[in-house]
Amino acid sequence: MKILAAIEAFAGVSYILYLVRFQAFDPFVALPLAMAAISFGIAYGLYKIKRPAWFLSMGFSLFGLIFGSAGVLIVGLTLESALVDLPKLILDLITILLLLSKDVRKAFRV
Repeated sequence: MKILAAIEAFAGVSYILYLVRFQAFDPFVALPLAMAAISFGIAYGLYKIKRPAWFLSMGFSLFGLIFGSAGVLIVGLTLESALVDLPKLILDLITILLLLSKDVRKAFRV
């Protein structure tokens, strides 16, 4: 569970790092800030073995994997997408596989 919580917390940190690129606060910047807060909340729930966190983590990871893969396929694999998008896709896949493991499902009673 700690690995899952760490991966989810890393997602929150990546959203915060994304915000560093912007100098002004506008509505567009609010979305990554909200996603960071959600990711940290999910990470806390996974750490405390809260059942809703399992479902939220699975949903966000599936969403990220599906739409991230579609984005890479549409735009194509460039150096930037290989450095930015592929690690996120790999972490989403690892998260899904860990969430589906027998021990984790038993712990969350899913």
